[in-house]
Amino acid sequence: MRSAIAAVTALLLIAAGPALAQEQSGFKTPEAAASVDSKPNPGYRNIGEFHSAAELDSVRKSLADGALVTLPTWTEEFSIKNQQFSYTFVGSHPSSRKQTVVLTVIVPVRLTVPDYLVNGKPLVLDASKATASVEGSPIFYPSFYDSGVRQFGDAMLHTEFPEAAHSWGTVLSPSVAQTLDITAPKGSVQVVQAKSGKLLAIIKDDSVIDKPLAQWTRDFSSPSVLVIFNTYNALEHDAFGYHSFLYANQKSQALVYIYNSWLEGAGDALGIPSPNAATLSHEVAEVIHDPLGTSLTQQWGDAFDRNRCFQRFIEVGDAIEDAPADLQFYDQWGSLNGLPKLYTLQNEALLPWFERQSPSKALGHAFSFPGDRALTSAAPMDCKK
Repeated sequence: MRSAIAAVTALLLIAAGPALAQEQSGFKTPEAAASVDSKPNPGYRNIGEFHSAAELDSVRKSLADGALVTLPTWTEEFSIKNQQFSYTFVGSHPSSRKQTVVLTVIVPVRLTVPDYLVNGKPLVLDASKATASVEGSPIFYPSFYDSGVRQFGDAMLHTEFPEAAHSWGTVLSPSVAQTLDITAPKGSVQVVQAKSGKLLAIIKDDSVIDKPLAQWTRDFSSPSVLVIFNTYNALEHDAFGYHSFLYANQKSQALVYIYNSWLEGAGDALGIPSPNAATLSHEVAEVIHDPLGTSLTQQWGDAFDRNRCFQRFIEVGDAIEDAPADLQFYDQWGSLNGLPKLYTLQNEALLPWFERQSPSKALGHAFSFPGDRALTSAAPMDCKK
């Protein structure tokens, strides 16, 4: 009798429509973007093992002494109002005239959301489908900028140091690792459907992503390698991405990694244009300019929020993340499968903005890159509390 009742119930659910059948069977139905009152528009965050003043000094000393093994770095000092600050960038000093090649591993993430069904199977968002786009983006594919035909990060450095030799620079050399499988616990993800039909997963519990990424980094990473984890149309509720590092081998090593969300066709679900390479450009530029949270300047304010005090770190993407879309994003050509493809990058604040240089010593006296309209003057000396 129970089998007969179950069969009749299943037929009734099918007749009532797939959404009702899915709901009655314990599975959820993606919400239409138009019906969601508040659009997810998270920023970016840092979750690295940042330091007290004493530990910060210890990290800087370890770097200077060569006692902390990590990505290749160089350090320089500058002053504001007779107060000394310093930054640590990835690569080698411009005076070296050397090109530094940073081995970079791209780890596609395949996220399974078991309480949402697509074509009768749990929803899977597989970033391996975007790997060719990631590799062909201006982050890795040399593109034309005022500072030359270079990768995005390298072109930014040459904009900040226009007198540096052509041979100098910092170049990322990518390879692709095996896909990392993550299954989200039921109830930890909200799924929204954009007008394009694309599904966007909003991860409500950060640990769903953070813990497996940190574990992979501990198990497989090398201090000389930059790791980039990539999800596809999935993002944490409070972050498009972040950069971080983990200590290893009794704090003698620092493992640097990035979490990046690759987003396509979900602009109406996000409330901003789907930024594809924008998050990656933000995080890569910040790693190059501050891999270990040791690049500090005088506290600066948000140029797009009434100069409200923001932070002291030289986080080049954070300084522009609140800008309106026409100032925040920048279209740049890359390549996909051998054909030209237009990507979306985020503009970044240049070093002279943080150093309060006036005029800027960057190429073209710019304060932002690649677009020079995002910031047109140095950060004010003081910010509003």
